[in-house]
Amino acid sequence: MKFSKQWYTLFLLAILMLSLQGCLGVDEDSNSFQNRGADKNGQQIQINTASQAKFTGKIYFTLDRNLYVLDDNLKLTQVTQGMDVRDPAVSPDGKWVAFVQRYKDYSDLVYMSTNPLDHTIHTVVTGDGQYTPNGNGENTYYWFAQPAWSADSHLLFLSDLQKNFYWNSLGGVYASAYFLDMQVFSLPINVSLTAQQAIDQAQAIGYAVFGDGGDRDPSYRPNHPEQAIYTTFQYDPTSSQQVVQIVLEDTTLVTGARSQQYHPGTDPSVPLTPNTPNLVNFQPAFSPDGNTIAYVQRVNATSMSIYTMPIAEGVANDPNNPAFNPTDPANLQKALVPYNTQAVKLLTDQLVSQPVWSPDGKELLYYGYQNNNFDIWLATLDKDHKTSKVSMKPNSQIRLTQSNGQLNADSRAAWAP
Repeated sequence: MKFSKQWYTLFLLAILMLSLQGCLGVDEDSNSFQNRGADKNGQQIQINTASQAKFTGKIYFTLDRNLYVLDDNLKLTQVTQGMDVRDPAVSPDGKWVAFVQRYKDYSDLVYMSTNPLDHTIHTVVTGDGQYTPNGNGENTYYWFAQPAWSADSHLLFLSDLQKNFYWNSLGGVYASAYFLDMQVFSLPINVSLTAQQAIDQAQAIGYAVFGDGGDRDPSYRPNHPEQAIYTTFQYDPTSSQQVVQIVLEDTTLVTGARSQQYHPGTDPSVPLTPNTPNLVNFQPAFSPDGNTIAYVQRVNATSMSIYTMPIAEGVANDPNNPAFNPTDPANLQKALVPYNTQAVKLLTDQLVSQPVWSPDGKELLYYGYQNNNFDIWLATLDKDHKTSKVSMKPNSQIRLTQSNGQLNADSRAAWAP
């Protein structure tokens, strides 16, 4: 009987170890991590040199608010110094990297060459301004965040450009309080504007609903230059529960003849995830072919998952039908079909975020949390060409960095060829 209990205990321990291995991915050999430079506190940044962690291209990310690039020879190069850098995004041709330079009261939207010999910072728009003395808090400082490139060198970005009672004609809360919620805008990169100039020149792409923070995670859809995706945050009709959805939009509807009918609180975006209160799906990232997204779902207070799903075609607009209504109930149901029937869970962990596809679509980068630190992880993907479902190769996830707490998990990474 004693032998049986010991065997049973060993069996349970073996099952537990297998389960943990399934969650954490490939076993790590501490000897495979090699130093690639130190942060400002002298802590070494280590990169995994194991064969399972190999990748192709260049990965841009931020450590201690400095921009770094890691190439496929595992050379880690610091790109900026003495700046507060957020959300790098590499242009489709690989020649430029845009990012946000953050200050105490505002931020700037800037870009620079990916040529390591050119350190020139080009400003698209600055949020610098001033406070109104003896006023009610009114100011001309503005925030910019999360730039993303279009195929024609425009930048999508988030901003509170319309905060100062710009929409007071809508009445209600819009006329009685500052509209601080972030919305999605677009500007060409060959400009250098103040925020006051950008208010008139920036094109609003994604409107927000007052009160819950607005939009985030904007990006254009590859091979569909007229379409953009982003996450919306708003409260339900009771104003007591949060509704978070990933939406797809044909941007020509807000820039063309029908644009006048749209404003904060109403736009032509089509939800790709349901409006279930407190169900959070966010951080969508397009595959290189534009047919699939990876996204994060908050499962509960202690765990999060990464999913993939294909995009329903023809739901954002129908160029052959001038009367097309993207918010028609039948169209809205069509847009949700992939979420309801084709979504694939890749992994679940305590905290995961910021998924990014490799340029060839065969790997996924994400931020994972272990031992009280965020680090960059990689996972290998498998695509079923019959069903278009994208799954993760079992136990393929592996940690790429040991950053000693210096990885900025609130700042997206970018993966360039």
